[in-house]
Amino acid sequence: MPQTHAALVAVESPIARDPRVRRQIAWLRDAGFVVDSLALGAAPPEPVRDHFELGPAPSSDPVGTLRRHLLSSRRRAFRELTLSRFPAEVRRRVHDGAYDLIVLNDRHFAPWVDDPRDFPRGSDGRRIHLDLHEYFVPSLPASSAWNLVTRGYYAWARRQIAHEAFTSRSTVSSGIARLYEHELGVAPLAIVRSSPPFAEFEPSPVDASRIRLIHHGSAHWNRGLGEIVDAMRMLDERFEMTFMLLGDPSVEAELARRTADLGDRVRVVPPVETTRITETIREYDLEIMFFPPRTRNLELALPNKLFEAVQARLGLVIGRSPMMQEIVDRYGNGLVVEGWSAADLAEVLRSLTPERVAAMKAASSTAALELNAETERVAFLASALGTTEAGR
Repeated sequence: MPQTHAALVAVESPIARDPRVRRQIAWLRDAGFVVDSLALGAAPPEPVRDHFELGPAPSSDPVGTLRRHLLSSRRRAFRELTLSRFPAEVRRRVHDGAYDLIVLNDRHFAPWVDDPRDFPRGSDGRRIHLDLHEYFVPSLPASSAWNLVTRGYYAWARRQIAHEAFTSRSTVSSGIARLYEHELGVAPLAIVRSSPPFAEFEPSPVDASRIRLIHHGSAHWNRGLGEIVDAMRMLDERFEMTFMLLGDPSVEAELARRTADLGDRVRVVPPVETTRITETIREYDLEIMFFPPRTRNLELALPNKLFEAVQARLGLVIGRSPMMQEIVDRYGNGLVVEGWSAADLAEVLRSLTPERVAAMKAASSTAALELNAETERVAFLASALGTTEAGR
């Protein structure tokens, strides 16, 4: 593809901490695009032509919120809440048709394509890809006054996911794709999983007297952290647990407090750069991903950590999360806990022999040949560029 093709990749989070978006940039560059980025904070480590930094979010004071949602049109509210944060230059380039491809990585950006000031009617020819990542339904307590004020706007914004301007859409799992397809009436979404690059590792050896467990990722209690801690209290001295969390320091502090009596058997360690996760965790034996289905998104989760654990050649221990279970069933590289209590988790872990742990790690070695970024690159480019090459 000639170097004259240009792409804009946009995300609302700090791009340096988002390996999925960073891979998109690398894939597009390899496909011959010059790439601009739009995101919070500094430019990504991957080379881009120009990086545009999102401005701060507008004030959420009660008066401003009421004015936006009760006295303004939906489109004007979007302009105030989101477009006001975009640098003028990136909007000018979009208006002038400077990009052959625009990749929007946040559902919050979906209404942008409905704004004729930046997307003039009749400006067809470019491709606009929406990567929805996970499943999202706006939620506020039913009794909340803010629900009454803002629900109309957020429902409208979500409906923009189905806007005809999008030439393609993707998400991380088939279960989430089916929900969007059914609820919004959109064409089938491409499945682009969050797999890191293939790593040339052999599984680390298993010590029968020291089974090393890890849970890494976002610091959220709803991701089974409490159940994991309680399970550790029911396990014998063979088992050691490490949490490597990113995000809320208060969760880390509370986790450290709750596990202080377990001594060295439970550790909370600092996170590492996303490109170093696979290498860092390969010394462990099992990745624990125990996500009680408290939300639809958690129920259908297919998280980065699963694929990072596979590339690190770890065995997987999961609950009955159907998207993760598809991986475990296919490759035989993990165990599925039947229930969602700490006791259920502890029972499964207690049953493990060193030989079973080693076998699961070996199975992840086989899975790593398929569950890697190269496979996802094909799927992403086929969808975003509208080519006929299938991703899998």
